[in-house]
Amino acid sequence: MSETPSSPDWDAPRETAGRNSWSLFDVIRTAAMICVLGLFALVIRRYSLMNPDLEGAGEAHPAVGKTLSTIALEPLTGGAKPVREEDLQGKVVLLNFWGTWCPPCREEFPHLAALAERYGSRPEFRFLSVSCGGGSSEDAEELRRETEAFLEEHGATLRTYHDPGAVTRQSVHDAAGFQGYPTTVLLDSERVIRGMWVGYYPGVEKEIDRAVAKLLP
Repeated sequence: MSETPSSPDWDAPRETAGRNSWSLFDVIRTAAMICVLGLFALVIRRYSLMNPDLEGAGEAHPAVGKTLSTIALEPLTGGAKPVREEDLQGKVVLLNFWGTWCPPCREEFPHLAALAERYGSRPEFRFLSVSCGGGSSEDAEELRRETEAFLEEHGATLRTYHDPGAVTRQSVHDAAGFQGYPTTVLLDSERVIRGMWVGYYPGVEKEIDRAVAKLLP
């Protein structure tokens, strides 16, 4: 596994060779980033399958007990509204960072969508599905189109958000290191992290479900 940098460059500027288009270097760099993130998630999944003791590790993650300082999300699809920390006061929050380009994210998606539907009627619970781009910066309109197409493909009506400037992801990184996609963070009513799951493996959705249920009255 690679070492996590102390401050990820979420929005590194691109060299465009004097025109408003991607250079060959941009294409290669973005493709390499997607491959690395996908490989990281695949390694986590295989490791999980070979290590049954990993069950419950999300609630024992080093991030547990730390406070997520900042949440700043903007609406993407489904009539979502902007979300800030004050909007979540007193609520149990499940944050899921994923991407349509990420195979483990696509595999996990229907499970978390079902979980969100199960708890959706609980006023003390919020599920925040944060769609993320695969490059070093994210164009909101392109991200919206890709996310809407993915949701339509899966017959999902889930509200989704995006994370401009990776502000919320940086907050997660500051608390525990942001290691890849998908990443799911469970917060209690005081925004204290109570669970963090990186990657997808069969059964992780049940662990997340149990952890959520523990926090709800």
